[in-house]
Formats: sequence, structure tokens, C-alpha cells
Amino acid sequence: MKSSKPVHLREVWADNLVYEFFLIKEAISRFPLVALDTEFPGTIFQLNRDKSWLSHATPYENYCLMKWNVDLLKIIQLGMALSDSHGNLPSFGTEFHYAWQFNFRDFNIKHDHHNEESIGLLERQELPSDMRSFLGMMRFFFGVRVYDTKFMMGCISGLHGGLERVAMLLGVERITGSRHQAGSDSLSSLQTFVRFKESCAKIDLEKLNGYEGMMFGLCEGWLGFTYAPDTFMGTLV
Repeated sequence: MKSSKPVHLREVWADNLVYEFFLIKEAISRFPLVALDTEFPGTIFQLNRDKSWLSHATPYENYCLMKWNVDLLKIIQLGMALSDSHGNLPSFGTEFHYAWQFNFRDFNIKHDHHNEESIGLLERQELPSDMRSFLGMMRFFFGVRVYDTKFMMGCISGLHGGLERVAMLLGVERITGSRHQAGSDSLSSLQTFVRFKESCAKIDLEKLNGYEGMMFGLCEGWLGFTYAPDTFMGTLV
């Protein structure tokens, strides 16, 4: 972060959603680096209680586990942080820098107004049944310039662990909010990615050939776009 301005998380609800989308649209051309984080109510399906299975599970097994949980659970929050290539956040001419935290509420088909045709469409859009279709869908919506900090750091510098540990090892301090809040975690992901890029002289966002779309747990044997439910880093195109 290049400025001493405090960072404020913009809480997004139904009544201010359109205005916040307007601000994001205004900022994205000057702050094209995007970090996203999602918060779900825990993990229901697990292969076993020992997390060491992840180190030897196949991409197919990882995708199935992710799909089972995402299809069953409702998202609670989505965090978004925008920056330029130096880690500067949008300020919109104010005394603060900003990141966003979208708050979701449950939709109850028995009580909430709805359109039957729209509900039918939504019910047919759970995650695709196979990973190849999922990769194609993600490439369509997000393009190819997407980077997973967890995957890259493990391959390039041997850093391992969750977001909190990797940020600590790189000297990144959480500057607003708390862990497991989507807005704060997306900002920490962004700061960690920028610090990692700055600490490696050879790393250039324009020359990250081979790392586009390579996501932790889903990339073994895959050169296409993949996705992990937590740390997600990329640029909108």
C-alpha cells in the first residue's frame, strides 16, 4: 500500500447495490487488479477428518468436494478489492481508500416474490457436473489472466500455509476488518499478492506465463482455467 490513507470497507446491501456497482465500474479501468474472497457457512462434505488428503487428492476429487459443498450451501459474503499494479486502492477523491464487502441473505421460495421461469433457470445453474465444463465457464466469465497466490507462492518460493500465515511471512499486516470477513480477506489477498510480486524481481504481471488459471488443488495435469473457493486473484479483461 503506497498511501497512509485509512482503508474503509464499503458494506454492500440490497438498497445500495446499484450505486456500489456504479463506483466499481468507474474504478475498474484505473484499478484493474482484482482480489476476491468468499465466505460460506463451513464445509459440510469432507472426504475424511484428516486434511492431509488434500496433498494427494486428484483434481477430480477436489472439484467434486468443492461442487458438493457449493451446491448445498448459501454464500454469506463476497469480498472485493481493486488496485493498480502497485497496490494502490481507489479513493474516489476522499480521505479513505476502499474495498467492498457484499452481504447476502437467504432467498425463501415459499415466502419471497419470484418468477417461476427465472427460478427454473437458477435451479439449472448449479456448478457443472464435470470440471472441464466448469473451466470453460470460468474462462468465459473471467478470462485467462487469473492468478492464485497460494499456488504461485508454493511453486516459486516454497511458501506454504493459509492466507494469514503467508501474509505474516511476507510482512503484510491486516489493515482493516478481521480474518474470515470477505472484504478484509480479499484486501489481505491483494496486499499479499502485491508484496509477493514486489519481493520477486523477476515477477511481472505481464510475464506470468504458465501461472494463469493455475489454482491450488485443481491444477494437477490441467493447463486450463481452474478455481479455488478462497483466495482468488486476477484482472478483469
